[in-house]
Amino acid sequence: MMTQKAEDSNPNPNSPAVAVAAAMTCNETDALLQVKYTITEAEWKSTRSFSPTVADGRFTPFLLSMGSARTPYHKYQYNPTYSSDYAACLPRDKCSEVVVGGLPTDGYKLSFDGKVIDIGQAFPFDGKNPVTSTEVGSCTNTKPICEDKEALLEIQDWNNEDEFRVEDKDGNTVLNSSNNPKSYSVNNTYSCLPKDDACYTFLIGGKYQWDTSSFPPSSYSVFFDGKLVRRSDSWLFDSVQFGDSCKPRCNPDDESLVEFFMYDSNDFYSEEKYEYAWDLSVVDHNSSVSASVASGVVSQGPGISQLAHRLMCIPKGSCSSFYISAPHLMERVKLGNETVNHTISLHPVYTLAMDNVTYRKVDWRAPETYGSDSQTTNMGSCTVGGLCNEQTQDLFDLQFRTPVEYQEPSIPNSSLPMIGTDNIRWEFWEDFGLYSKLEDYNYNSKGYNLDSTYGVIECVPKRGCDMSFKIATDSPVERYEVEKNGIQMNDTEVVSGLLYGHRYHEEVKSFDTPFGQNCNSPSPSPESVSGGAIAGIVIACAVAVGVIVFGSIWYKRRQNQSSKDGKGEEGELRENLL
Repeated sequence: MMTQKAEDSNPNPNSPAVAVAAAMTCNETDALLQVKYTITEAEWKSTRSFSPTVADGRFTPFLLSMGSARTPYHKYQYNPTYSSDYAACLPRDKCSEVVVGGLPTDGYKLSFDGKVIDIGQAFPFDGKNPVTSTEVGSCTNTKPICEDKEALLEIQDWNNEDEFRVEDKDGNTVLNSSNNPKSYSVNNTYSCLPKDDACYTFLIGGKYQWDTSSFPPSSYSVFFDGKLVRRSDSWLFDSVQFGDSCKPRCNPDDESLVEFFMYDSNDFYSEEKYEYAWDLSVVDHNSSVSASVASGVVSQGPGISQLAHRLMCIPKGSCSSFYISAPHLMERVKLGNETVNHTISLHPVYTLAMDNVTYRKVDWRAPETYGSDSQTTNMGSCTVGGLCNEQTQDLFDLQFRTPVEYQEPSIPNSSLPMIGTDNIRWEFWEDFGLYSKLEDYNYNSKGYNLDSTYGVIECVPKRGCDMSFKIATDSPVERYEVEKNGIQMNDTEVVSGLLYGHRYHEEVKSFDTPFGQNCNSPSPSPESVSGGAIAGIVIACAVAVGVIVFGSIWYKRRQNQSSKDGKGEEGELRENLL
């Protein structure tokens, strides 16, 4: 039997192990774990989520086993195949976890101490094949037994290092995530909660959303009273309510829901106390309804959760602006022979959404040289007169929808749970560069969820056809709409060239939509000009001819007079010289 083993306290999925051909015998305190692959070579190749010729370690199948809770990995197999089985000796009196990633569950069998065991929990891995977690050895059921008026809350998360918590209907925290989650492992969290007249909110978030560059992906599942509440394998932030007394957060008839998330993992200055200030206002310059709806601070520091969440209700159909400002933290640093004040750079991640339209999802660099001290995000149903200076500005309104499914071009046959930030590329700017551009990265630097809507609303200078919106033709969007002052712009053509404002300066094909009327139309032919326009042209030409004739006569007379005057002066000068 072929075996693969590698000792590593923190295994790297991309580092190869050495195959060892040997029979394995365990001591009295251990039992033999065997993983036998029953998949053929043809089946192996057909189960790959991408072409077998693609050398991409991000979705490389792997197997690892670990000892009792929170001990290092002690057995690891890299890239199991249809032809190499696995064996390891594990303690009988301890609970060990066996994790297999990237293989179909009918492609292998597990046995421990000579007995076949069922494969355990399965989680998403590569869009096609799961990652599974199976416990072997002396494992005890850690699920609590709840009382009659209680229900069991169970949170399963795979390879998740994000912070999560559960709040009751009054906003009190009733459950927190572990401070030391296990990587490459399933973490189970349980709690018995009152189930009568109860409503709870599950919140989760962090600095990163799984994308096509991370390995392995994370996922979580929430169960309450034996029923699945939410399961996800792609999130930056997420929230869900559960319980028998939950009500809509806002009145759906006349209110819109605004949701704000922030996560600030300032590891270098974790002992500092500071605050971000924010304000949500309804804006309408045409009336007197402009007013602050809600305001507050996001506090950070020792003992304070890094995950912040706010829900706010505003009048439906209104235009709102969310303003947030960063604190100025100073530190004393050595610069040459001097000690000077230095501004501490903060990199919080936050999102803003209104009625399921995401308007901001960014890693905000504030304040720093290339960042900003504050940001304002416009949302909702805005008008040029209500939000902008109508005399000097136009209203730019972009909205687009992502597809339900997505396959990354670089990984054939893949099915991914999100779209990477760099895959949707757009910009809005002036051709001559006088206006500071708007671009995708300003509004989303953390990736796009599938089957979701994103929006951008900004006031821009009145420059008509000099301004244009460009979006790369290969951007995976189901549809998009660009509006100017509430009117949809449809005068679009395909162009090739640089997305000049884009950070990669790539030469691509893009849909170009000028921010004016009939910017791409050719000059009108005489047949298409109206009678009034022709009359106007004839009159203008007659006036122009009259001006030219009058100017010619005046110039001729002036020239003749100058000639006479010039001859007299020349005769006098000649006489004096003689």
